[in-house]
Amino acid sequence: MNLNQKNLPTIKVATPRYNRNGLKNAIVHIGLGNFHRAHQAFFLDTLISKGLSSSGIFAINLIADPFPLAKIAAEQDCLYTLITKGGQDEADVRVIGSILGYVNATADKEAAIARIAKGETSMVSLTITEKGYFRDTAAGDVDWNHPAVKHDLQHPEDPQSIYGFLAAALLRRSANGGGRLSIVSCDNFPSNGKVLKESLLSFCAQVYPALSPWIEDNVSFPSSMVDRITPNANAAVIAEVEQNYGIADKWPVCCEDFIQWVLEDDFRLPAAAGFDPKLLAAAGVQLVRDVEPYELMKMRLLNGGHSALAYLSYLMGYTDVADAASDTLMGQFLRRHYMEEVTPTVPPVPGIDLAEYKDTLIKRFANRAIGDAVLRLAEDGSQKIPNFMLKPLAAAIQGGGAYKAIALALAGWARFLEGTDEAGKPIPLKDPEGQAVARAAKIAREEPEAFLKAAGVHGIGEGEFGKLAGVFKQHLENIHRQGTRKALEEFVCQAASPLI
Repeated sequence: MNLNQKNLPTIKVATPRYNRNGLKNAIVHIGLGNFHRAHQAFFLDTLISKGLSSSGIFAINLIADPFPLAKIAAEQDCLYTLITKGGQDEADVRVIGSILGYVNATADKEAAIARIAKGETSMVSLTITEKGYFRDTAAGDVDWNHPAVKHDLQHPEDPQSIYGFLAAALLRRSANGGGRLSIVSCDNFPSNGKVLKESLLSFCAQVYPALSPWIEDNVSFPSSMVDRITPNANAAVIAEVEQNYGIADKWPVCCEDFIQWVLEDDFRLPAAAGFDPKLLAAAGVQLVRDVEPYELMKMRLLNGGHSALAYLSYLMGYTDVADAASDTLMGQFLRRHYMEEVTPTVPPVPGIDLAEYKDTLIKRFANRAIGDAVLRLAEDGSQKIPNFMLKPLAAAIQGGGAYKAIALALAGWARFLEGTDEAGKPIPLKDPEGQAVARAAKIAREEPEAFLKAAGVHGIGEGEFGKLAGVFKQHLENIHRQGTRKALEEFVCQAASPLI
C-alpha cells in the first residue's frame, strides 16, 4: 500500500486521525532530516493528535538533497512511517502527519524566504548540524572566510548560509508587519540560541545594520537540548516497513524509544500567533529557565561518549554501535573511565540522577534493534570533538581532575584520521571541514602538540598542555605498537596507576 493521504484509512498501523487540511503552516523547520522527523515532528504530531494544536510544519532544506526528497514528499503528502524500538526488539509504529509541506531552497529561494517572512509563521526551528553554523570556534565568531558567508556578505539578495536566509526573511518580515517570532536552534553546541542570535546580529551588522534593532525587539532565540538516537535511514528500514506492515514508504525513520527535548521558556509570538510553543509541554517537552546544565550533560556524556566509542571501536573492527557498546572492554572504558572523568565538568542537572543517566546511556548505546552505524558517529569529528570532548578536557585539567581516558579517546581519533585501519584498509572518512586536523593526525606521533592545537585544544596553561601532549603521545604509541584492543585492555587494567 503506497503511503499517502488517500490510503491512510486502509493502513493497519496508527495513522493521523486529525484533519491535516485544516492545519496552519505556523512552524517552519530548517533541516528536514531523519532526526527532525523522529523528534520535533513526532512531538508536534502527538500534540495535534491530542487536539491541542492546529498547526503543522513547513520544512526547508538549505543545501541540495542527496536523494529526490521533494518528489518523495510530494508523492507521500509528506507522510512517513516512524518505527520506535527499545532494546528488546519491541516496536511502536505510527505514521506521522505533522509535516505539511517542503521546499529545497537551492531550487526555490524565494519560497523559502517568503515562508519564514509570513505573518502566520510563529516559530522557526533548526537542525542543520554544528557545521551548518559556519563558526570559527577559536575566534568565537562567524567564520567570515567560509565561501557561503563570503558570498552572502557580497550578495545578500541571493543567500546561501543560514545567516543570509534568516536575515533576508526577517528583513522582509519587518517590512510587511509579520510581527514577532521565536527561532529555536536544536543543534548540538552550548548555548545554541544565544550563539545563533549573536552570529545573526554580527552578520546583519555588516549587511542590514538597520535590521538589528528590530531583531532585538521582536525575535527571541530560545536555547534547547534535544535527544533521540536516530540512525541514518537505509534500504533495510524501507524493506522492514513494507514486509512487516504492508506500507510502501520511501523515507521511513527508525529510532530508539528514548526521547527528550529541553526548551528554554523564552518566546516571542506575533499578535495572531498560529502556534504557541508553550503547548509543547503537553507533549512531554520540558520548558525550563536555563537549558545549559541539560546541554552540557547531553553533549559531554552522550555525544562525547559516542565519539569516544566511535573511533576506538572502528579500529577494533566494529561497524555496529550496539556490538561495540556490548563489548565488555568498551563498556568498562566508557562507563567507568571516560564518563567518570567527564562527570565533574557537568553542573548539577535539575531532576537528573547522573549515575542513573550514565547507566542508561550504556544501555541505549547497546540497543541492537535500531542498527546504528559506527561510521555515522565518526562523521564530522572536527565539528563535534571541540564541544563534545575538548571543552570537558580543558575543564577537567583546569579543575585538577583526571583526563587520561579522554586523552586515549583523542588518540583513537588521531589514529582513525590517519586514514587506514589496523589491517591497512582505507577508512571512509567523512569530515570535509576537517582537512587540517587530518593532516596533523598523520604526524601526531612525532608532533603531538601540533595535532592537539589543530584539533582545537586551548584554554589550558603551557605546562599542562605539555603534560597532556605527553599522555596523548603515549596512548597513540600504544595503539600503534600493540593495536587498539590491547592498548585499551592495558589502560583499563592499569587505570589505577595514573599516567599523569
